[in-house]
Amino acid sequence: MPKDDAPWCPPIVRMGDTTVAHLLAWEYTEAEGTWWAWVSWISEAGGRPQHEVATVRASRLQPLDDPESYQQVPRRVRRLDGVIRPWSGEIT
Repeated sequence: MPKDDAPWCPPIVRMGDTTVAHLLAWEYTEAEGTWWAWVSWISEAGGRPQHEVATVRASRLQPLDDPESYQQVPRRVRRLDGVIRPWSGEIT
């Protein structure tokens, strides 16, 4: 199958020294004025795989894929009232 026919897959990032995760979404928080990242990875607990999903400060991530792959990652804004909306390309 040609690579162009493959479905979209979230790009990968490194968290800390060892954990590699998929970057699911960027989220800007108006209350703090900071960007966060939703990430997902697989860990093992008691010999069984466990799916983990968490938010981490975007500044703590190291990109591991081509820069273009991060442009497709959804962006959203968590407003002061807690409502989440798609990012319009500017911070209001």
